[in-house]
Amino acid sequence: MATINIMIPIDVETAQSTASGNTITQGLYMIDTTGYQGTSEGGSELTTPCHTGDVLVWTTYPINPDDNVAISGFTGQCIDDGVFQKLSQQQTPAGVPYWTCVINNGTAAGTYQYSLNINMSNKTYSYDPFVNVLS
Repeated sequence: MATINIMIPIDVETAQSTASGNTITQGLYMIDTTGYQGTSEGGSELTTPCHTGDVLVWTTYPINPDDNVAISGFTGQCIDDGVFQKLSQQQTPAGVPYWTCVINNGTAAGTYQYSLNINMSNKTYSYDPFVNVLS
């Protein structure tokens, strides 16, 4: 079992001004700690490779420190198919919120999409990255 951290820097102004409805299309950059094993590292469509039993940890960071961003929840295939287990919001001792889950031990190998729901300026937006569960 590994812990995989997923950092999500967000340029709030760009993300909001270019959103298609409530879907973020630009200004969000995802990076994980798998050492570039996934796809689109630092880009708009991260696929994080993982194994069953691994722990995923998501943390958002506004590029402008005056902006507030926070993950408000998850939806999509990883939730519907039970890929993400024990999904919960937590806080570091410094008060920084983050979300964590465990990849379900019964998950078949394959690529699964999920949606992050992100609050910015009192409005909720979504973003749809992937996990690739390896055998």
